[in-house]
Amino acid sequence: MKNQNETSKSTPPKQKHRAIKIWIPSLGLLLVALFLIFWDNQSISQKEPLIPTPIAKDLNPLEALLYSQLPELVTSAGHSGWILDELEFNADNTQALLWMAESDLEDDEVVAREPDIVLALWQAESQSWQLHQPSDEDFAQIFLNSDFMDSEFAQRIFPDADPKAGPSGPTYGGYKLPWRAGQTKRITWSVAHSSCTPQSYCTYAYDFADGTMFDVVAAKGGYVYHWKDSCANGNPKCTNSFTLEDRTTTPWTYQIYLHLAQNSIPAELKQEGVYVQQGQFIGRADDTGVSTGHHLHFMVVEQSTLDKCSFYCFGKAVDVTFTDVKINFDPKTQGGRPRLESEARWYGGQGQREYTSSNALAGASLPAPTPLPETTAVPPAELPNKYYLPLMFQTSR
Repeated sequence: MKNQNETSKSTPPKQKHRAIKIWIPSLGLLLVALFLIFWDNQSISQKEPLIPTPIAKDLNPLEALLYSQLPELVTSAGHSGWILDELEFNADNTQALLWMAESDLEDDEVVAREPDIVLALWQAESQSWQLHQPSDEDFAQIFLNSDFMDSEFAQRIFPDADPKAGPSGPTYGGYKLPWRAGQTKRITWSVAHSSCTPQSYCTYAYDFADGTMFDVVAAKGGYVYHWKDSCANGNPKCTNSFTLEDRTTTPWTYQIYLHLAQNSIPAELKQEGVYVQQGQFIGRADDTGVSTGHHLHFMVVEQSTLDKCSFYCFGKAVDVTFTDVKINFDPKTQGGRPRLESEARWYGGQGQREYTSSNALAGASLPAPTPLPETTAVPPAELPNKYYLPLMFQTSR
């Protein structure tokens, strides 16, 4: 909030006689006040601060990472809104996986989406960390040789893909925004999506959120291909998901819905080959897996890049349009592409923050959502080598 200073339109008349009468006692009070302030400052300066500021030469490896090297990386990369959301170490604390969340420059709240990733490797010879980001050309090989190679995040890394190929290919249409008709959600990531290696694999992926565990409906019809909703809500190491196979496209494509809530997928849809109509309820958005808050990650991939779905299905996102989005409109598919205003400024096109769905089940009223059981987030004791809030890092602005 900006400070609002008010100034008088006119100067009040001086009262000379009263000023003379109070001048001597006022001077005495001023001298006493100055003495007390000086004495107080002297006593404070002799005390140790409640939160000591780390001295550069005395930093241990963790402090060096958090107070020196990470801020330097954030500053050089221009990520003024980054906040450290999660920090996970390997068994001997020589490797660390950092999840950097984005804070909203308007309200300072953490944006619910997938985090940016930083891999830190301790170098004993130089007594410093090497920091690696997915944008680095050698990130894939370095990550797959790290102690995090078997984590769920490794499923987003495609070392054999050409990093310079960029997003390309056909545009698929006929989709609607994947939540109930009439509801409005915020887009938190689209063409700037960088949680894949190479980054072009996520260019056409979308993150949607509204601060709640909202109902998710099928963006387009398809056959159940893969599902998982056994992960506890809030578990950062386990992702619930749902995947539909669309056989109307050539080649076949796969709609992937990530970060769903535990036990929210209807029982009748937990069977391969079951047909799901556009607008049919398929689960609830949550923050399971690599996530900074309740949100839905939605993407469509072709059969040629679809992985083995060992944790959840993934691949190279293809360009899709939604018939209930009017900006960045594609005449051929009669649909538009959601995009943030900040993304549109550098990527092109138009951008806006919120979108309203028209996705309703054809010929029938929407089914009631499946009630969620009482669940709790996974306690830290069950996730070793994990650092939780309030361990946070935020750059100055």
